[in-house]
Amino acid sequence: MRFLAAIVDALVAFVQRNPLFVLLVVILALFAPSLLKGVAAFVLYMFFGLLMLAGVLMLLFRWRIYRMRRDMEEQFGRGFGPRGADPFARRRPGREGDVQVRKTAGAPEKRVSSDVGDYVDFEETKEEKES
Repeated sequence: MRFLAAIVDALVAFVQRNPLFVLLVVILALFAPSLLKGVAAFVLYMFFGLLMLAGVLMLLFRWRIYRMRRDMEEQFGRGFGPRGADPFARRRPGREGDVQVRKTAGAPEKRVSSDVGDYVDFEETKEEKES
């Protein structure tokens, strides 16, 4: 019952906000029903046209998202899964925590000769605190 009361309240509010439009529709219904039929058909076709446009735009959006996902999968060479979420995972050799230093091709050569400087051998020791 509340649902019907809500519909009636909405219709009354519409009539209160748009009295001239409602009067025009009532006059058309009384004196020119064929014209009102054409207006109603136009509104109906426009409503269904907007629904179809929304559906087509939704399908185009889903297709675009699918293409972007496929392109990203091709770029990374595999799908996204629990282990495939990290695009750099297969570039890491060895175990986690291992460090490898490689010389790059564009690194400049050493400017100082190897016989310059002294090598100092040292040993780390722990000092005990006196309290």
